[in-house]
Amino acid sequence: MDYAAQLAVFLLGQLPKLLAGFAVTLGVAAAAVPLAVVLGLLLLAPRLSRNPLLLGTAFAYVELMRNTPLLLQIYLIYFGLPLIGLYPSEFTCGVIGIALQHAAFLAEIYRGAIESVSQRQWEAARAIGMRRLEAFRHNILPHALIKVLGPIANQLIVLIKDTSLVSAIGIMELTLTGKVIIERSAASFEIFVAIALFYLATTTLVGAAFRLAEHRYAGRS
Repeated sequence: MDYAAQLAVFLLGQLPKLLAGFAVTLGVAAAAVPLAVVLGLLLLAPRLSRNPLLLGTAFAYVELMRNTPLLLQIYLIYFGLPLIGLYPSEFTCGVIGIALQHAAFLAEIYRGAIESVSQRQWEAARAIGMRRLEAFRHNILPHALIKVLGPIANQLIVLIKDTSLVSAIGIMELTLTGKVIIERSAASFEIFVAIALFYLATTTLVGAAFRLAEHRYAGRS
């Protein structure tokens, strides 16, 4: 039996384990993505606030989360929460750690998109009698949305790849599953390529979905 045939037989034999790990990876991503998106939106108001306390607090949080390693943040959550009497699961700690950091990046993406909208749009809304909230909802937000879809897609792709870091706290997601298979089979190159293909397929689908949404939204605006 030649190498290609042996490799195909081997990978097919390991496929159920890889799919199980991939399902956990998707579960982490599916839980972290909406949490990060919502937390980013909650951070947006204080980041745009004129109140120095709110603005300073939000700015400090964003800088702290963006400028420290995600792996370190996951460790601090995983080992720190038990010190105050909280004992969440490894899965919950991983999701929280990923969501908290990516929320900071998303908040800055939202803020940048809104601040990039021309001041004339505000002035036009006020000229026809809109209040600030109405102007934001009906005039500013639609213009900002078209600018923010691409950067959000990029950030969510990074988030999906970052799910591999939860393996550090013992979650049997795709990467850790692959490492276990490698330890038992020594087929490191083949398994890592297979893992990469799983991530590539997922992130490609996410990117394509956002590009389609961006194209359709641009056509309506």
